[in-house]
Amino acid sequence: MTSWWTDVRIKTTVNRDYIIREIGPRKFQDALHHPLAFGDGLTDDTYLDWILEKGRRCFIILNFIGVPEQIFQLIDKSLDDDDLPLSEEALYDLNLFGAKSETLDKKFYRQQFSVLVQELVPGGHQDFGADEVVPVEPRNGRKGSIGGASQTSDRVYVQDKLYTRKKIATSGDNGVDRVHFVIHLKALQSLKHPHLVSVWATYTQQDFSYMLLCPVTELTLKQFLDEQPKFFKSLEKQQRRETLLRWTHCIVSGLAYLHDHDFTHQNIRPSNVTIGSNNTIYLANFAALNALDAAEGKGQAYRTEIYEHAAPENWRRKASVYETAPDKTIHLGGSRTARRIKGSTKAPLSRPSSAFFPTQRARSVTATTSSSNSSSNSRPKKTLISTFSLAERFAPAAAPADVFSLSTVILHLTSLLLGYGPKSFATHRSRHNRQAGRGGAPADASFHVNLYEVGTWMELLMKDAKEREKKDQKGKGTGGNFWRSVGGVVHSTEAGLRSQATERHTARELELRVGKYVKRALGDVNGVGCGCRCEDGETEQARVRAETGTGTQDFGEEPLFGEPKYRLSVPASTGAYSAIDQERRMGMVVPVMENWPLRA
Repeated sequence: MTSWWTDVRIKTTVNRDYIIREIGPRKFQDALHHPLAFGDGLTDDTYLDWILEKGRRCFIILNFIGVPEQIFQLIDKSLDDDDLPLSEEALYDLNLFGAKSETLDKKFYRQQFSVLVQELVPGGHQDFGADEVVPVEPRNGRKGSIGGASQTSDRVYVQDKLYTRKKIATSGDNGVDRVHFVIHLKALQSLKHPHLVSVWATYTQQDFSYMLLCPVTELTLKQFLDEQPKFFKSLEKQQRRETLLRWTHCIVSGLAYLHDHDFTHQNIRPSNVTIGSNNTIYLANFAALNALDAAEGKGQAYRTEIYEHAAPENWRRKASVYETAPDKTIHLGGSRTARRIKGSTKAPLSRPSSAFFPTQRARSVTATTSSSNSSSNSRPKKTLISTFSLAERFAPAAAPADVFSLSTVILHLTSLLLGYGPKSFATHRSRHNRQAGRGGAPADASFHVNLYEVGTWMELLMKDAKEREKKDQKGKGTGGNFWRSVGGVVHSTEAGLRSQATERHTARELELRVGKYVKRALGDVNGVGCGCRCEDGETEQARVRAETGTGTQDFGEEPLFGEPKYRLSVPASTGAYSAIDQERRMGMVVPVMENWPLRA
C-alpha cells in the first residue's frame, strides 16, 4: 500500500534529527546552525530553523534527487514550500544546480509533485494538474465496478479504504461540462442513507472528472440468490431468516429516501443491489450516479435482467417494416426448394415469449399473393419486425416504475426466505410461455408480462408461510409471529406490482407497510434494527395516509392470513398475448377463498 506524503507524514518525518542525518558531511551539518545569510543581523534564525518552519518539502525533494546540500542555495534565494510547485522555466532561471542543472531540474520538477499531495476529504472536490499526484492507488485486477457498472469504473484505495471510482469525460464532443459536473455532484453528495451507495469525494485531472463511491461490496443480490456466501451461511438459521426479512425494509427505505429527495433510481434489479460482508444491503447504480457517464449502459438496451424486472410502462412495442430476401425459389419445372434464410424463422410465432424476450425478434410475414411466375416469387418480401425497447430514460413515471421493480426484488428475498430459489420462481412465471420442441426461444419470465403467474406465486408463498406459522404455534419452530410478518411483506408487494402506475403505492407508503411487519417480526424498538429512520415532512404525511387510509391507496388493516386473491392483470398496452393471456385479461383468475379483502 502506497504511503502518500501528506502534511502529517512530512511533519513527522522531516524533523531535526532527519535533516542533520541526511545533509551529509560534517561541514554541511555545521552550516545548518549558521544564521541566515540574507538576514543582515535582523534575525537569529538559522538554516535549520528555516527548514523546519518553511522548507520541509524543499529539503525532502532535494534529498530524493540526491543533492540535499543544495538546500542552502535554495534558502539564500528566499525560496520555501509556499513557492512550490516550481515550473520548468522557473527552475531554469534559478540555475540551482550549476553544470548539472538540466538533469537535476527535470528530476526536481517531477519529484516535487510527490510531496505536494492534495488530500481527498469526505464531501470535498479537488482539481489536480496534469503532473500532480492523485492520492489514490488502483486495486490490481479489479476492472469494472460491481452491480453492472461500465468499464469506466475501477476500484481504488484512498487512505487505506477501498472505493469505486467512476471516470467521466469532461472534454471533447461527448464530454460533460465541468461546471455542470460540479453542480451535479454537489446535489449527489447531499444523499446520505445507510442503504444507498453514495459519493464520498470527487476530483478532476486533465480531460476527466472522477467520482469516488462508497461503500464497496463484492457481491450482488443476483449472485447471492444463486449461491449464498460463507459469511451468510455461517449465521444461525434464525439469524439468516431475520437478515433476509430485514433486507426487505432496508432496500425500500433507501428507495423512499431517494424519492423524498426528488431522485429516482430507474435501474432496480438484483444485480444493482449489493451486499457487504457485514450482511448490509445497498441500492447501487441509481440514475443520478450514471447520468453524467456517456458510456454507462451502452450495449445493455436488451439485457434480459433489465427487461424482466422492468415495469410495464417502461417497455413499449415498436414495429418496423424491413425488406428480406425471398425464402423460396420456384423452378420452371414445377419443383421448388425451401431454403432457410439465415436469421429468419420457419413460421410466425403463436406464443408471445419471443416477442417479449429482448434478444429475439418475433416476425410475422405479411401475406403475399401466390404466383406461378418464378420472378415474382423471388422478389424481396416485406417483413414486420416487432421488438420491445426501453422507454425514455427520465420518464415522468419513473417513481412508480421504481416501486414496481423494487417489489420484484422483495419477492425474490421472501421467496428465498421460504426456501425457493430464483430458478423456481422464473420457471413458475414462464410456465405458460414455453414452446414444445427444440431450438425455440427461451420462455419469457418477465414480471410485467406474467403478472398473473406472479400473483399465483404470491399465493403459494402466503400458504407456505401460513403452514410454517401453524407448525411454530405447536412449539416446533421459532414463533408464528415471524411467519405472519413474512406473509405481510409478501402481501405488501401487491400494491407495488399493479399494472397501472397510478394505482401503485408510493415508495414511502410501501416502506411504512413493510417496516410495520419487519418490526412486528423482529421486535426492534426502532422497527428495523439497521439504522433506517423515517423523516419529517412528506414522510409524516405518508405515515398519516398509511394509518388512516386517506392517501393514494386504501391500506386498511388486512388479516395477515386470510386467503389471498391477487388480481395482477397484464395491461393491454404491452402487446400481443396468447389465448390463455387473453382469457386472463377478461377476468379469469385463480379460484380463491372469499375472506381475503380484494383490491381492484
